[in-house]
Amino acid sequence: MRALGSVAVVALALLACASPERVAVLVPDGSASFALMDFARPPSLEPPAAGWHHRTFLRHPPMEISFVARDGRDTIRLRTRDSASMLFRWVDVDLDRYPVLAWDWLVEEPIASETDERTVAGDDHPARLYLTFASGDGDERSMEIIWGNRSPRRGDWKHLRFFGLLSFPHYTANGGDENAGRWHRERVDMTELYRELWGDPAGARLVEIALFCDTDETGASSTAFFSDVRVEKRP
Repeated sequence: MRALGSVAVVALALLACASPERVAVLVPDGSASFALMDFARPPSLEPPAAGWHHRTFLRHPPMEISFVARDGRDTIRLRTRDSASMLFRWVDVDLDRYPVLAWDWLVEEPIASETDERTVAGDDHPARLYLTFASGDGDERSMEIIWGNRSPRRGDWKHLRFFGLLSFPHYTANGGDENAGRWHRERVDMTELYRELWGDPAGARLVEIALFCDTDETGASSTAFFSDVRVEKRP
């Protein structure tokens, strides 16, 4: 296992509950569909705009971030070369009102590695969404939605245990080399994911969302695009 990669640092951060101050928190305006990340008006990154945070890791450089037009869309392009980082947006989304998370993604360069992605040593993915929820009682709980490489397929879960203490959940929304190279529109019901992991989602809120791409465990490369990350009311 490579020394202190992104998975280990994320686990340490979770255990320590370390987080920058939450400012400029984004709250939906009551419309049926509300953008959480609008790449037609991309945020500044140096330094990050208010309400955003770029979390980097020890020993490896961050992912390369650029805002580009792709196939007539305004997108964010995230590229890794033995690197990893997470681009966070602080939000406050009531799951009772906005249970659906929707986004478009395109994986241009999948991860080429024979290491089992269901292990810590192989836990690299070309595209992830990192979600943190606050329960009705105020407890914070996190999970990831991932693009699977070879083993997990759509609808599969993987749970990785760090330091024998923390079992972290990953839900596979799409994946596989055969699905790379084209856009996919995804929609997941966050209340269903929450209920499967932690029970009754009544009163729960989404409080942060991050785009996360990493190849720091396997030393591989990846390129992915995201467009139109939003929450929606139930149809």
